[in-house]
Amino acid sequence: MYDYAGGFMRLLGLIFLIIVIGLVGGFMWLNRQPTVVVDVFGYHLYDIPLSMVAFYAFMVGMVFVIIFALVDEIVLRSTIHRLRRENRHLRKELDSLRNMPLEEEK
Repeated sequence: MYDYAGGFMRLLGLIFLIIVIGLVGGFMWLNRQPTVVVDVFGYHLYDIPLSMVAFYAFMVGMVFVIIFALVDEIVLRSTIHRLRRENRHLRKELDSLRNMPLEEEK
């Protein structure tokens, strides 16, 4: 169907995304009537739809996940860079040891 390797998986991912968006929209539509009072650090918000509270809580959670994932990615990349530099140093040392002349035993 597609010429490139990732095309089918990209299509499946898009279909999955559309289904998730539809489910979230349906959840918000079904929960539009119940309203709640939200207390955020002493600031009171009255008559907020429950679906909006759930949606914003989900979005805040996603932001935190992205921040933690980015920090983890930065740590992993710095570790990879350090290990590659160490590997390069060890290869140079190994090459210099290979090029050393052999000493004959007396």
